[in-house]
Amino acid sequence: MSMLNIERLTHRYGLTEVLSGIDLRLPAGQTLALVGPSGCGKSTLLHLVAGLLAPSEGRIDNPYRNVACMFQQARLMPWKNAIDNIALGLKARGMAASARRARAAALARTLGLGADDLRKFPQELSGGMQSRVALGRALAIEPDLLLLDEPFSALDVGLKLSLYRHLRGEIARRGTTVLMITHDLMEAVRLADRIVMMAADPGRVVHELPLDQVHALRDDAWVYQTTGRLMQAREVRLGFGLDPAPGGDSAVDAPAAGCAI
Repeated sequence: MSMLNIERLTHRYGLTEVLSGIDLRLPAGQTLALVGPSGCGKSTLLHLVAGLLAPSEGRIDNPYRNVACMFQQARLMPWKNAIDNIALGLKARGMAASARRARAAALARTLGLGADDLRKFPQELSGGMQSRVALGRALAIEPDLLLLDEPFSALDVGLKLSLYRHLRGEIARRGTTVLMITHDLMEAVRLADRIVMMAADPGRVVHELPLDQVHALRDDAWVYQTTGRLMQAREVRLGFGLDPAPGGDSAVDAPAAGCAI
């Protein structure tokens, strides 16, 4: 089985150590969410996995060759319309124009983009539409490894839930491996199979939270209940820089229903 393997990873910007001694394993088909406060090195870790940075120390063994990224900003090409932005990776692979546009259009329809939307340029699209196009561009190449850097953080709740459903459908259909960054614990509970809690100064792993509930059964009530229980756990609160909850339990002692911690 393919597995992303990170061992003793340390990274510095100049003299500042932003990541220290990171060890992570991500098996094929699993979704892992990195959560933690701003400044704990989550995005730096994602950029290292993507190959955009070289680690100062340690190693990253990434067996996946078909990798796609989606960032907090849509980062669309302003001189291309929506359909050509979605098809950008397919063009880079040499797919014929008619074939790549047909695939992009089919994917766009599932994301709620109409024919008129596909003719528009990024500056003519709302923020939510731009996010749909960015997700379509990432999914169009059918990645084996999908890297998500807080791409849903600026969206309203309704659009988030819509994109969550589509993303989980694609993950289930293709067995995509996902490494996602979020500061939103509820988002991680909704989407991930495992949550890794990071802390800052320097960025490091402080706790891991496996979620056993199957995704089809993660209704809103379960998501809210599980998130609330995790937020009372000492390890999670310390990871977010919060004081321990009065009388709060360790995450090990207070598992949520369907959540093996």
